[in-house]
Amino acid sequence: MKDFEEKLKDTMQETQVMSQEARQAFDLAYQKIAQEQKRVQHKKKTFIPFVVLAALVLLGLSLAFTPIGKAVTNFLHLGRFTSETLQKKGFVTQQSTKATNENIEIELTEVYAGQNEIGLHFMIQFPKYSKFTDETLDFYGIAFALKNGDGRYLVDLKSGLSENHENLNLFASITPDFHFDRSTNQLELTYRLQASNDEVPPLENAVIEINRVTAMYPIDDTPGYHEGKEGETFEQLKGFWELPIDTSKIKSFDALDFVPTDPVWAKTVSGVVYPNSFVLTTSDKTFNELVDPDDIWLQAVINDQETRHLPRVLSTDEKDGEMYYQIVFDYSGYDQAELIMVHYGETEVEFKRQ
Repeated sequence: MKDFEEKLKDTMQETQVMSQEARQAFDLAYQKIAQEQKRVQHKKKTFIPFVVLAALVLLGLSLAFTPIGKAVTNFLHLGRFTSETLQKKGFVTQQSTKATNENIEIELTEVYAGQNEIGLHFMIQFPKYSKFTDETLDFYGIAFALKNGDGRYLVDLKSGLSENHENLNLFASITPDFHFDRSTNQLELTYRLQASNDEVPPLENAVIEINRVTAMYPIDDTPGYHEGKEGETFEQLKGFWELPIDTSKIKSFDALDFVPTDPVWAKTVSGVVYPNSFVLTTSDKTFNELVDPDDIWLQAVINDQETRHLPRVLSTDEKDGEMYYQIVFDYSGYDQAELIMVHYGETEVEFKRQ
């Protein structure tokens, strides 16, 4: 395990070039996996192990897609962009920016932004005879960049619009979700951008730039089998849609600190709650042990009801020569629980709100 960690550490410091076609294929294929796992409501979310993370880095990807688990089934589906509590408190803001290009209208309908996460909600209207209305297509997406008012690109998802500007590593994961209504030819898309640290800058006069809409034909593993038109794997349309965000509407929520109730853990483990997540950070190597993914969860009591929440992201970081481990749980309780219990294999740590 130690040798593997050292190789992983070396690998994470490498940068390798990946063609646009290969990157698009990988991204959409992983999005397909994410959607398939999300639709299985009775299975727990798959936890991404170090091996997969290493593979992503080897492919030169700075953004990794993570599937949506059953712990966040209240996310969207549809018109519910986050938890009802945060909706009522004004964390999610209504937007109404539209742009039309290549006979396709894209509207930004909702946005939320916090210290460690940004959420974007789009509605895309296709014309009646668009190639994107083909019933065999699935796994829709867009290529976009998010640029703040100071000209800094915060994220670039396959658009290339930020090329030669800066190294984008603010977000560790992006979670997509979509629903296509074939009766109206309307596509609904959401993206949750999870930061690799807790330093997402406030959005001020931000704008979303979109330059491609994509979809994928179903693919069978059988050699030579393919359902796409004329051998094509993807449908894509290049254009340009610019969607300014009314950042004056965005309401910021403070992060809430949680500390272990047992002093034994106090020096090595800490917790922070954001509007859509609980983040555990620790230097204790116990949290780097390989355990069954089903044995990792967060437990909280809200309104006298016990709730269980699954992990979304696991990552490592090194600071001052010491390795730190971080687990991000899908948790939307925010300020509703005073105590939170984290289970990691045989290890249990109880946290209390500061």
